Amino acid sequence: MHPSPFQRTPLAAGPAFADRTAELARVVHAFATPGSALVLYGPRRMGKSALLHEAARRVSARHRRVAIVDLATAVDAPDAVRRLLVAVRGAVGHTWQSLLHAVAAKLQLSVTLTPNPDGTSLPGITLGVDSRAAERAGLFTDALVAIDAELNRRKLQLALGLDEFQRLLAWGGDDVEWALKAALERSSRIAWVMSGSATTLIEDMVTNRTRAPWKLADHLRLGPVPADEFAVWISARARRGAGRIPAAVAQDIVRLAGPRTRDIVTLAHATWRLASASRSAANALTAMDDLVRETSAPYERAWLQLTQREQRILRLLASQPEVQLTAEGIRREHYLGAASSIGVALSGLRKKGLLADERGQPRFDDPFFLRWVTLSST
Repeated sequence: MHPSPFQRTPLAAGPAFADRTAELARVVHAFATPGSALVLYGPRRMGKSALLHEAARRVSARHRRVAIVDLATAVDAPDAVRRLLVAVRGAVGHTWQSLLHAVAAKLQLSVTLTPNPDGTSLPGITLGVDSRAAERAGLFTDALVAIDAELNRRKLQLALGLDEFQRLLAWGGDDVEWALKAALERSSRIAWVMSGSATTLIEDMVTNRTRAPWKLADHLRLGPVPADEFAVWISARARRGAGRIPAAVAQDIVRLAGPRTRDIVTLAHATWRLASASRSAANALTAMDDLVRETSAPYERAWLQLTQREQRILRLLASQPEVQLTAEGIRREHYLGAASSIGVALSGLRKKGLLADERGQPRFDDPFFLRWVTLSST
């Protein structure tokens, strides 16, 4: 079987990147303009990280220094600083070791370089951080300022991407937000692109005049790729993989999995794989059902951890997406209890990441979990 033309992991790049021409051009421009700042935000799985990395790849091809820092899984500020230094090291080239030590000295941190056993890759970085420095709200932003100062001294420029940058607020709240503002204002050598999926929080940060980043950075909300364009792209990619997904099936893929980019590409891959393996006509719904059955274990675990009321709400939303859950007749018919109890259950489902709000109506966050609930209810 030919390799799949639909790249899900690692991040899609090159021809496998779902073409976002205008958005990509804007991020590339921001990366190529020292002193500029762009905030890229939108719901999870919409393709922000892939867009950030594809823009970085294209800018790197122009012989510019680019560093991407993934803050999504950083556990605290010192871990975030370590990730920052590792990323900058990879970007600045032969001067990285002296720059690293200069930045660490300004932050009053100790740095230990651990050689890799193979002797071919760069050594690992371990930071020594005392308790006072670890608890300092502005530790990460202090590191940004120190890096900018060193870049200025060495007359170097850097394009810096901070993925899930809103995580910084978890380690310092408003103090970090204002410290980030100060770092952006004084930066002359760094081109900033900050991306995040906390849509409501970030939208308030960039549009509310009382928040620190207001009018300091341009902002770009990443929405869905238009359905017709995505369907055309799916059919074209399938042909490159020596397979075939007709236009009607591609439209089914977008409808069933939409609106988030990663979900659509995941279903496109499953549909292409099924058609290639069975040498039969591509069918998006059959592929989705096969995929859901293959990956049912985490859905089953999540389901068993829910209350009966939460389970009833999910089954009702799966069969009637527009249902008004608090309507008296609905509450009685489906044993949902008082409106206040429904509110508590919905809040819990949102916190678990199972539901999201769309124009005031709760929706399944994961289309594959939605399909699992539908199949398990029959």
